[in-house]
Amino acid sequence: MKKILLISIVITAFNLSVFSQGGITNAGAVITINSGTYVVVDNGGGYFNSESGSNYGKVDLDGTLQIQGNFENNVTDANQHVFINTDGTGTVLFTGTANQHILNTTADAYIDFENLTVNKTVNTVFVDDGSAATVNGNLTVTDGTFRLSSPADGEAPSGSLITKGSVSGAGNLYVDRHFETAGRYQYISVPVINATDDIFDNTNNSHPFNANLYSYNEAYDAAVDPPNTNYSNWSSTTYGLYNAWTQVAADGSSVPLNPATGYITYNELELDVNFGGSPSDLNNNANYSPSVTYTPNDNTGGAGDYYDGWNIIGNPYPCALDFTTLTLNNINNCLYMWDGDAVNYKYYNNGGTTYDDGSNIVNGATQYIPAMQSFAIKTTGSSPSITIDNSDRTHKTQNMWKSPKNAPNYGQTQFVKLKTQDGNFSDETIVRFIDGTKDGFDNEYDAYKMFPNNPPVMIYSLITNPETPIAINSLPLDRIGTTIPLGFVSTDAGTYTITAEDVVFDAGTYIKLVDTYKNTETLLDEGTEYTFSSEAGEFRDRFYLFSATSSDVSNPEDNTMLFSSNVWANQNKVFITIKSNQLINANVKIFDVLGRIVTDKNINGTYNILNVPGASGTYFVKLTGANGISKTKKVFIQN
Repeated sequence: MKKILLISIVITAFNLSVFSQGGITNAGAVITINSGTYVVVDNGGGYFNSESGSNYGKVDLDGTLQIQGNFENNVTDANQHVFINTDGTGTVLFTGTANQHILNTTADAYIDFENLTVNKTVNTVFVDDGSAATVNGNLTVTDGTFRLSSPADGEAPSGSLITKGSVSGAGNLYVDRHFETAGRYQYISVPVINATDDIFDNTNNSHPFNANLYSYNEAYDAAVDPPNTNYSNWSSTTYGLYNAWTQVAADGSSVPLNPATGYITYNELELDVNFGGSPSDLNNNANYSPSVTYTPNDNTGGAGDYYDGWNIIGNPYPCALDFTTLTLNNINNCLYMWDGDAVNYKYYNNGGTTYDDGSNIVNGATQYIPAMQSFAIKTTGSSPSITIDNSDRTHKTQNMWKSPKNAPNYGQTQFVKLKTQDGNFSDETIVRFIDGTKDGFDNEYDAYKMFPNNPPVMIYSLITNPETPIAINSLPLDRIGTTIPLGFVSTDAGTYTITAEDVVFDAGTYIKLVDTYKNTETLLDEGTEYTFSSEAGEFRDRFYLFSATSSDVSNPEDNTMLFSSNVWANQNKVFITIKSNQLINANVKIFDVLGRIVTDKNINGTYNILNVPGASGTYFVKLTGANGISKTKKVFIQN
């Protein structure tokens, strides 16, 4: 294709039309097109921002740039958006007789238009899948079709669009999405105001009805409340929690779908959905405050509010949504999102780190909610609310992390991320230590564990009172030196592996994985694997994390002090002998395997006997001297 290389052009003549017979390649200059000037890129050519590399060409547009081919931004820097002036009257006009494409060749790049007009008697202007455009002024589809296309395999994101002005015209506007449902559930939302449930029906029935489209009823109360938080309770017919999912159109009527409401759909076949019709149907510049509720049902069986407060919200825009900028009130500070390909949940907690260290991310989540994706939040008290502002929109096509908004300086987070896997299914959990957090569930820094139906394997940590499975467990720094119980699920008996994906601790601190069934302790470094055999079931008394300071190893003086003591148990008594004056008047805490303190007292002699009545099983004795140095020993108590 013939290209004209523009080094530096200022087009200023009033009402002047300039024609290019082919494409324009701007290899680093600024093209100024003043008001009243009309530039036509003719003959099927395309306008290119630059040829390649870092020699960015830019356009200062106040007139009209008419394109009859494709519009491509192929620079290698995602921050370059072609136009340097988007606050005037400049318009890009698509008038080609064949299909035209707006596309980016760099991930997370987008084209920053001012006003965009589609005036085609036939065919379509596409924002290609994986590409993105922002229209700062008005989007007008005078004639023809403007379409955000979807990849055929459903893997990449659909074309992304942010509009800040009006969206109008007599033409057509569609947002396409290919759903790889094919025998599994997909969490979905709608980017237009006119969608009904029958758009998800691919059975070719004569009536508008889809029996497999559901919304979630947070207020649903099981007839018999689950007595605990075992993963199988979610799908058990005894408790009927699955009945909280309500058919959108159970009677076969055509039911409107609400923007910002989350839905799930199930189909045996893959499904292509075309949202929209009129340009005015697009969820454009509006803000949303979807209704969320918190219903404290009767949980006398000991599960607390674990099963309460779950709401499914939808991203109402045809672009990504940034969770960190949403306004939450009485809502757990965590994004819960279903990954249909992995058949598991992703977790992103928006608190506790000012670093891109991944300590707030489980199962590959990000802070960005894709277009047409619904997600779960958990309300935590009365009058909860969530506000989705149009300023929360963003173009994101890959995983990125950034600091939470208004985040204090927590310092470097100390944490361990554990992973288990069975075939293609994998699951992770994180235990981290952060100054200022608290024991028990912390709505700002923790994430509940959510369970898919019959998972092959799962791993999580546990908190007590009530015993609750946790995906991200944030503990205060003074919990270093104690034990943290873990839960493990295996649907079938077999051999499994727990891998330490990340281990980030200050010098002088270490962490071990304790297997009480095998009576082993494994020091965890990044990449450490522990392989074991397991029966089928859910196990909450087998694995524990044991963290401790190791300054006794690095500091000879501390080493002498710590190892000048002996700790052991016999029957229901714990014996502690002290051989160092520095440990006289030390504090002793005894923890059970769930991390609960069963004894907390000071000792004041060289030989001490502590009775632990009613105790039976594995316990951990933490001995702390007056200078803060501590030592923890595992013991077995038998009554």
